[in-house]
Amino acid sequence: MNSIEHTSYQPYKRYLLEIAYDGSNYSGWQIQPHCIAVQEILQKILTKMYAGQNIHLIGSSRTDAGVHAQRFAASYLTPTRPDIPPDKILRAVNRQLPSDIKIRTVCEVPLGFHARYDALGKAYTYVLNLGALSPFVDRYSWSPYHRMDVEKIRAAAQVLTGTHDYSSFVVERSMIDEAVRTIYRIDVQEFGQFCCCTFVGNGFLYKMIRCLIGTFEAAGAGKLTPEAVKRILEARDRTCAPETAPPQGLFLMKVFYSEVERADFRLDGLPFVF
Repeated sequence: MNSIEHTSYQPYKRYLLEIAYDGSNYSGWQIQPHCIAVQEILQKILTKMYAGQNIHLIGSSRTDAGVHAQRFAASYLTPTRPDIPPDKILRAVNRQLPSDIKIRTVCEVPLGFHARYDALGKAYTYVLNLGALSPFVDRYSWSPYHRMDVEKIRAAAQVLTGTHDYSSFVVERSMIDEAVRTIYRIDVQEFGQFCCCTFVGNGFLYKMIRCLIGTFEAAGAGKLTPEAVKRILEARDRTCAPETAPPQGLFLMKVFYSEVERADFRLDGLPFVF
C-alpha cells in the first residue's frame, strides 16, 4: 500500500476522478504561480463542497499548457463529514465547473491508492489536420508545414515503437534520471481530413509525444526515412531530432490502472467530437 498523504482532517475515503478538459485557456493540470490551472479550479470547488476543508487532488501526471484531456485521472481523500456520495460529487461539481472542464466519472478506490504511482500506462492522441484550415478545429489539431504521406508516418511509428531510450525526444533531458520507456503501440488512423496518432505506453517523458510528432511530420513530408528516424532514436540526443510540435493537437485520452484496459484501448473517433 502506498503511504497516505497528510491532510488537515481524518481521511475517510478516497475518490478517483476522470476529468475532461479543453486546455486552451489553462497553464496545464498542475497549479502554477501566476497562471490558472485545471487542478486549482477543481480544488476550490471541492473545498467549498467539503465545508472549507482543504481538498488536495493528486494527478496521474502533468499536462502542458494548451494540452487537452478526455480522461485525466486524479484522486483525493475525503473527510468524514460531510460524507458526499460519488454520484452527488459528479453532479454538483459539474454544475459549478466552467464549460471547458467536466468530470466524467467518480468512484471510490482504496485509501492507499495513488493516481500516479499505481498507473500502468497512458494513452495519448495527437491530431494532425491534413485538410483545409478552420477556426473551428485549429485549437484541437495541428496543420503540418508540408503535405503528409500517412504511410510514411506509419513507417516512422514502427521504428519508434518498443522499449527504448527516448533521450532524443525529450525536452530538458538533464532533469530526468531515466529516459527508457515502453511504447506498446502507435496507431495511425485517418478520420476524414484528420490523421490521429495514438500512443499507448507505460509512461511518457516531458513533451515526449510532441517531440515524436515533430519527427512524424518530417517523416510524413519525406524528409526522414525510417533508417534516419532510427539513427535519431539511437543518437539519444535531442539536437538530432526535428522541432517539437505545438500543444493544441495533443489529448490525454486515458490513464490505465489495469493491463486489460490498456490492451483493449482503441481510438474510435476524433478526440474533440465525443
